[in-house]
Amino acid sequence: MRTIITILLSALAFFPALAQEAFQHTRLTKQWEITEGLKTTESVLFDPAGKVLYVANINDNPWQKDGNGYISKITPDGKMISAKWATGLSAPKGMGIANGKLYVTNIDEVAEIDLASGSVLKRFTNSRAVNLNDIAVTPEGRVFVSDSKGDCIFEVTGGLLEVLSDSPEVKSSNGLYVKNGLLLCGQQNRVAALNLKTMEVNTYIENTGGIDGIEAVGNKTYLISDWSGHVNMVEPGKEKMLLLDTTPVKINAADIGYDKSEGILYVPTFFNNAVVAYKLD
Repeated sequence: MRTIITILLSALAFFPALAQEAFQHTRLTKQWEITEGLKTTESVLFDPAGKVLYVANINDNPWQKDGNGYISKITPDGKMISAKWATGLSAPKGMGIANGKLYVTNIDEVAEIDLASGSVLKRFTNSRAVNLNDIAVTPEGRVFVSDSKGDCIFEVTGGLLEVLSDSPEVKSSNGLYVKNGLLLCGQQNRVAALNLKTMEVNTYIENTGGIDGIEAVGNKTYLISDWSGHVNMVEPGKEKMLLLDTTPVKINAADIGYDKSEGILYVPTFFNNAVVAYKLD
């Protein structure tokens, strides 16, 4: 009997240990991880033209106007170029590049940053902006902005931050992605699609869970992250497929980036102060 009890106790001690391990799908292969100079990493943007990664560092409080947030530049293979390339920001989050400028959300404003120097050129705000979060741009240079605690989707246009849509269907959107005339808006448990011509909003993908970042992999296949530590592959009409789960080890997965040409996923780990790269097969 004592032997049986010992075996049972050993098993009970073993299984919780298993539960504390992160999950990584066989389609993902870790390439590198960088922590140097990074603090509260919220988003990663891959710039194929400049062959560089921009990393938004909140640097502690995600919604405080403290002016200590900054943008880092790193190489696609994980080497630091400039830890504090752009400074003077407050909790920078989503980013997008248009017309030779980097646009980044900055609590209730959007900062326009010169790609050559890292200097903040302009700041755009709107009285209806609450907690601006992500940015998506079109090939033509239109800049769209989500508000994760507000009622609107905004657009930077004509030197202003204007309301693009205040439909109840886009309220509290987070991650954004532009695809074939649709602005995809990540919400709680769905991806909504805002038609940029008709301004109609429909559900595009259901049962997603929470969404922080959205990146396209294929024609109708996307990667989504949920901040808590999950990265899933989703597609209209299909069940989501879990690729990464770092919640057991308390590592976040915030606003992801993706290099479509090389199939590299970049995961900012928020409070873990890192960016991790994975090859997606």
